[in-house]
Amino acid sequence: MKKNVSLAILVLCIFKYGYGQQNIRGGDFEHWKYNTVHHYYEPDSSIFSTLNILDTIPTPSGITASPCDTAHSGTYSVRLVTGYIDLVHAVIPGVIGTIKINWATDIAILGIPYPYGGTLPTRFSGYYQSYPLANDSSAAVLLLSKWNSGLHKRDTLAYNRLAFHGIINSWTAFDTAVTYRDHSKIPDTLTILLLSCAGFNATYMLGTVGQVGSMALFDDVNLTDVSGFPFLFIPSVNVKLSPNPATRLLKIKLGSNIENGYFEVYDAQAKLIRQVPLNGNMGQINVSDLSAGMYYYKLTESKKLLNSGTFIVTK
Repeated sequence: MKKNVSLAILVLCIFKYGYGQQNIRGGDFEHWKYNTVHHYYEPDSSIFSTLNILDTIPTPSGITASPCDTAHSGTYSVRLVTGYIDLVHAVIPGVIGTIKINWATDIAILGIPYPYGGTLPTRFSGYYQSYPLANDSSAAVLLLSKWNSGLHKRDTLAYNRLAFHGIINSWTAFDTAVTYRDHSKIPDTLTILLLSCAGFNATYMLGTVGQVGSMALFDDVNLTDVSGFPFLFIPSVNVKLSPNPATRLLKIKLGSNIENGYFEVYDAQAKLIRQVPLNGNMGQINVSDLSAGMYYYKLTESKKLLNSGTFIVTK
């Protein structure tokens, strides 16, 4: 059944996530999953989503984001095509990024919990092809932000907006230094948007101005100097580590008992360096041989991730 939707207002989400250098998880667009109910593909990624669900509204333009076998590397890239929704007489950009629709409130949500711990990206890069109609153009956007509880507003810490003009029919690199307005704070929200239409309206997406049918391809999108260590926003089991910072023994106290558990320690490059069994609600790990610095941990039970976080080793 086709679903009605009112004009959606885009708002920023406030959450928290976690921390070598690699493509953004899913930024190579190699992995997709098929929606068997509505018959379209979505990226199999914790970062990237699309507005393909809007194809359940009457629209002649069809899916606006899909896997494409014309790739810069690997097998797939993403193809974005600007569409049109008859029901609300609105242009909808082909977009992939940190964006989702909440049908319960008819709200589109921009942004995900910042997934890179205490590290800040230095460059925003990737590859694109662009096939605009008329005077249209495609775009890539990066926004890092943090909620200001004192002023009750969201602070923009870094912002990059790249517009690509004219027909570009071969893979072309974009690579720009991340433009910071404030280096002193760590973001709580990451927003990335790749669009077939640079005339998108970030406050009111269905107020976008552009040419229906404009197309863009993107591949190998990357943030330099960060990695993809996952942090859970809502952990299943609370973890208390003491002392933190630690020099010799790190004591582990859990909010509830677990069975077949493991406490895993990772270095700054997200490499597993230690794994100890953990059953019940208490344990400890010797960190005396580790170099001073920040480390990451995962708590698992029967291979299910229950919690993750950081601790510090001092000498």
